[in-house]
Amino acid sequence: MHTFTLTLLSLLPFSLASTHSRPNDSGSFSSLTQSYYPPTADCIDHLIPVPITSSNFFFNFTKWTSDLELTDFLSIATTRPSAGFPGVLEPPTAPETATFEIAASFCTPKIKNGKEKTVIFATHGIGPARAHWNSPWRPEEFNFVQAAVAEGYSVFFYDRLGCGASQKISGFKNQLSIATSIIQVLTSFVRAGQYTGDIKAEKIAHIGFSFGALATHGAISMTPEISDAVILTAIGFNSSGLNVNGLARSFVPRIAALQNPRLYGDRDNGMVTWVDKFAQVQNYFKKPNFDEATIDFVEAAKEPFAITEFLTLLTGPTDASNFTKPALHISGEQDYIFCDGLCTGIFEEPARTIYKNANPLQLTLHPGASHNINFHHNATGAYRVITDFLKNNGL
Repeated sequence: MHTFTLTLLSLLPFSLASTHSRPNDSGSFSSLTQSYYPPTADCIDHLIPVPITSSNFFFNFTKWTSDLELTDFLSIATTRPSAGFPGVLEPPTAPETATFEIAASFCTPKIKNGKEKTVIFATHGIGPARAHWNSPWRPEEFNFVQAAVAEGYSVFFYDRLGCGASQKISGFKNQLSIATSIIQVLTSFVRAGQYTGDIKAEKIAHIGFSFGALATHGAISMTPEISDAVILTAIGFNSSGLNVNGLARSFVPRIAALQNPRLYGDRDNGMVTWVDKFAQVQNYFKKPNFDEATIDFVEAAKEPFAITEFLTLLTGPTDASNFTKPALHISGEQDYIFCDGLCTGIFEEPARTIYKNANPLQLTLHPGASHNINFHHNATGAYRVITDFLKNNGL
């Protein structure tokens, strides 16, 4: 196991229809209405009140007021365990109840073929908003919703709490348990035919990216009955590949409100972001399988994330042996975050054990890609793997 996995986790209580052009800046991603919709889809947007109950950790460090103080915190959090620093998080004392407003979109094919009653429920990760799935930038190359609709599927996708047009909360509060609970409740709404127009879902396939994949996995682990198929992208369960210490250092986090007051001035100091596009490239992309214009778009579209989201990455449930339906794990062959740069040889286990009763379990490495497979060259190849997986399993 790499040093950071030992170090940071030791501080935790336990281990583990619009224009087709590019937006001018990420301000457009804070709108309830998307700047682009696939031309073959009928799409609607919603602001949904979501009541949840979750068991949440409490931040156990002095809240910083400057980037210097944030940097000092990160240096402590990545120091070897024997240094004797106190824990970063305190364990939950009791379940907490709250209602949050979540911005969501639902797209269904204009021409129906029967598959539209299979709804793909999509959860993005740390960094983007819901346009991760519905890119206005070169959508013929990078738009998952457009690719899925072309195959006949409907897609429900949303801004995670704190991102895009969804409600903003403290970056010292938002975390994995909240994200998981939101997935469970939103899924019950979609299953009941709410927020999906004239479509009543007969089957729901959950897809998650990175942190969104971990939250999706947590929801499937605890409530496997909510899903008819699960697709985890940009994920790995082998602890030897998750170099969390290196990840914290390579992100070079900065307070989002200080980095860009115009866009992020409404966020508290617990909401952070990576320092520049080069930090994003190191963590999310692999040369030569991207182009700089696409990196500039993804950087302009980035959303801050909560420090407690990062700190609770590995605090969710692990075992998914009660899930007996189709499961697909697809990650970049050279994923920097979950495979320390190379997934070959470590991707299969313990994934096969964790999902040992999935029927079937498909494990796929997308060639030439790192973490953000949606914006590498040949992203449509990954989309094809996902839609073929659904079709081959009767969805």
